[in-house]
Amino acid sequence: MTTIVRAATAGDLHKLALYERQLYGAEGYPELLFYQALRQWPQLLLVAQSDDTVSGYSMMAPLPQQRVSLMSLLVASDYRQLGIGRLLLLHSLQVAAEYGFGEMELSVSPQNDKAINLYQKSGFVICDDVPDYLGPGEHRLIMQRAL
Repeated sequence: MTTIVRAATAGDLHKLALYERQLYGAEGYPELLFYQALRQWPQLLLVAQSDDTVSGYSMMAPLPQQRVSLMSLLVASDYRQLGIGRLLLLHSLQVAAEYGFGEMELSVSPQNDKAINLYQKSGFVICDDVPDYLGPGEHRLIMQRAL
């Protein structure tokens, strides 16, 4: 299997929303959000394509002071443990740096050990621990990395 990372297109967005629903149910990002992200920040929405199938995505959004937020990084369940998350993260870091961002920030569940490990291996450090970050009961670690 060959995997590449490329900019998302409108034709990819239904698949991204489907993966969100499969993983997060009703709390997943809706398809409309992906259309808005593609319209507003087309260079910051990336997909992993494994052979001829979209296998994951990363979505970034600009923050003040030349910072960027990694809003989401998701690999479809059938494609996990193949290095696709790491590939998406590395491309996201590269794209963010190419567009002049100086720092990337993300939030992650403290129970998501695999993601935390991936981020730490990629140079991210935990800078805050925020209860209710995404609403009641949605505790998150905030991680940052210079680009």
